[in-house]
Formats: sequence, structure tokens, C-alpha cells
Amino acid sequence: MNVRKRSAKDYRVSRWSGGETREFLLFPEGASYAGRDFLWRVSSATVELPESDFTPLPDYRRYLTPLSGALKLSQDGGPFRTLGALEVLEFDGGAETKSRGEVTDFNLMLRKGEAEGGMATAVLRAGDALQFSAFFPKEAEQAESLLIYCYSGAAALRQAKKESVCEVGSYLLLSAEAKETGLLPFTDAEVSAIAENTVLAFAWMRRCCV
Repeated sequence: MNVRKRSAKDYRVSRWSGGETREFLLFPEGASYAGRDFLWRVSSATVELPESDFTPLPDYRRYLTPLSGALKLSQDGGPFRTLGALEVLEFDGGAETKSRGEVTDFNLMLRKGEAEGGMATAVLRAGDALQFSAFFPKEAEQAESLLIYCYSGAAALRQAKKESVCEVGSYLLLSAEAKETGLLPFTDAEVSAIAENTVLAFAWMRRCCV
């Protein structure tokens, strides 16, 4: 399994109508968010206005979680409902979505019919560990890539007697080696907290044809 670490200096930062976005990952290489030709995108955005409108993305499924605080969302003119901190919402990117609340969130976008994936979150105390095989749903074992973002605290990824540390504001990107048939080896992998109040967000992705 390949493990690549990235931190704030590596992120592409842009403005949207309601705040600032830090782009962690855009796949494939050469695609662009503006061109809407990507298969998946993982990012974190600040929502800085009391009320804002999400950018419409009709070709994508979206996953969203507030990393702290709560966000109130209304879709297609419906009533506002509260999305609590670290609660994950899956929705159609083409829905007319309005938000209320000033938070930092974590986002996954997947192109409809071409990419699949999901999102999860965890809060760990120092010494707590998550076994991949027990924590993630079965479909995550078919992923091509898994991104682990550390919002607070610090964590260590351990697999095959190797360790990679992820501090606050950085992420680890796991991808399979060619000999692993394009899938991630979840059997013996785990992530453990090495600091108190470690908040982690996970996104896993795969092409539908893989």
C-alpha cells in the first residue's frame, strides 16, 4: 500500500460564494474543478456567512459533514434541518441547497455513474485505535484510494509494520500497489490517536469500472 502525506502548504485554496475552500485531492490528474471533468474531489471549506447557497453540481453525488459546530440545510425549497458536527449527509449535487451557520466542513464529490465511495468520521482519545476491517463498511474494501484527514490532534497509521503520522491540518492518502489488484489491503491496517481529542475524517473512492 502506498501512503502519501500532504499538509497545508500543498493545498489549493480558492474562494466560493460563502467562504474559502482547501482542495485536498482532485482525480484524475489534469482534471479541473472549474471544468467539471473530475471523477472525485475531496476538500474542506469554511462557511463564513450566516446564510449561503451551495454551488450547483448536477453531475455529482455529494457527501458533507461539519467538522465542528452544526449546519442547517434546506434543499429544493424544503424546511431547514440541522446537520450536527461530524454527522455525514449524502445528497444530490444538483439539489438547490441553502445553508445557515458558520462552520468548517469536509466534502466528497463523486461523478454520477463513474465513481463510487463514501465518508466517515471519528473522535478518538489518545491510545484509541480503529481497525480498518471493523470500522469501515464492506464496500470501502473495494476502494482505490482512502484519504484520512486530521482536523485536530494527531494520529498514526500502521500497516505491515510501517507507521505514518498525520498531524492536525494534514492528511494521508492511501492507494493500492499494482500487485494488490487496485484494491486497498484493509486486513491488518489501523489508525490510532497519539494525541487527545483527535478528530478524523475519512473519504474513500473508486472508479465504477474497477
